[in-house]
Amino acid sequence: MYLTGTHMAKKKILIVEDEYIIAFDLKTQLMMKANSNFDIVATGEEAVKRALIEKFDLIFMDIILQGELDGIDAANIIKQKQDVSIIFISGNSDLLKSKRLKKTEPSGILHKPITEYALMEVLKKVLIE
Repeated sequence: MYLTGTHMAKKKILIVEDEYIIAFDLKTQLMMKANSNFDIVATGEEAVKRALIEKFDLIFMDIILQGELDGIDAANIIKQKQDVSIIFISGNSDLLKSKRLKKTEPSGILHKPITEYALMEVLKKVLIE
């Protein structure tokens, strides 16, 4: 299934992931499923900087990142400045259930490794509805 057509204009997506293989795999999966442009950054600081310069329709945000800001802190800063859908990704189930994460009002949550089915479900929810 490819999410495109008259109901969905080309979207701008930011992937925030410090593990290159995971970022590349997610980008590859997204390229097959969504009519979008993609940028990849590896730190919370880079995510904030890019999101404040450019307007993204969707951000995939890993929680554990290199640098001073983790994904939750970066998401909080970004959401103070603009309304953007953020989908958190992590291999740590406890982090994905944390109260700190829930306060950011995420648009979705994905567990690593990201399955095609889970990715499609979150994309349909965020990009079409």
